[in-house]
Amino acid sequence: MTISIGTVSLVRQGKHQFYSFTMESDILSRTCFVVNREEDPEEGFQRELDKNRASEIANYIDQGLGTVPSSIILSAQEDANLEYNSRSKSITFRDIKKAFLIIDGQHRVFGFRLAKKAFRVPVIVYHNLSKTDESRLFIDINSKQKGVPPELLLDIKRMAEYENDLESFLREIFDALKEDQDGILYNRLSPAKKSQGKITRTTFNQATKNLVSIFGDKTPDEVAVILRNYLNAFYEVVLTTEKTKDKFFKPQVFRAICGFFLSVAANLKNKYGAIYTEANFRNILMPVSGAVRLSKINETTTAYKPLLEHFESTLNSGFTL
Repeated sequence: MTISIGTVSLVRQGKHQFYSFTMESDILSRTCFVVNREEDPEEGFQRELDKNRASEIANYIDQGLGTVPSSIILSAQEDANLEYNSRSKSITFRDIKKAFLIIDGQHRVFGFRLAKKAFRVPVIVYHNLSKTDESRLFIDINSKQKGVPPELLLDIKRMAEYENDLESFLREIFDALKEDQDGILYNRLSPAKKSQGKITRTTFNQATKNLVSIFGDKTPDEVAVILRNYLNAFYEVVLTTEKTKDKFFKPQVFRAICGFFLSVAANLKNKYGAIYTEANFRNILMPVSGAVRLSKINETTTAYKPLLEHFESTLNSGFTL
């Protein structure tokens, strides 16, 4: 069986040419294939399929949540018998399982295959590529295209109305600390991008998300004040050299310090009640200052848990605010 599709644009770039058009997603999903490195170490170049990601795409489509506008990039195989008619601006190809090799977009294609709904999808089809050309095109696409930073995606979730309750709560705490001139994090928080010497919203959420459940019915502003008092006290009492003070804003060190909050606040509550002032945090942290090995902080680069365990060795407790 042969499929014919009209309204096709022929594009020439350098030594290659490709066709740009739209195709029904059900046709796309049944005529495309991939070859990954695990299956074929000689000619495969795709990564292994993430089935969960493909399922998420299928659910996104079936729920009618939005669109999938980016083009699927394909390489027509010899058995497809692809032909282009310049007069009618159309192409024909065989309706077979391996008509097109997927260069970019395998998760979207497999998502289309899992979806119950079908719709038209933009595609780019290269013709007469060698295996070398296909692998080079894959490398070019995946090395020269830069993804959107996760910090930016997280920062605009509110605008897109995609925030969950936890993300919304943490955003309000982050924003309050960002504007708090009395806090050590003032001018040290970066909402939408990575910036040297600053804590991103992504890092902040990772560091504080496990603390939220202990705050009960406290508002984000109230939580921000408690965290400000703790972080200020830790910065001044425990980080006694300029070198370690600079390390405070390293993502893994910051995560360890935030994780340590639970034990410190538990000790504070036992001694002073639920009065989480900076002075009370300082008093609890005084013994810690002598016990913490600053070399542990200065050495921390990629993992925060060993540093957190070192902090925890100075205080051990559990509590609720």
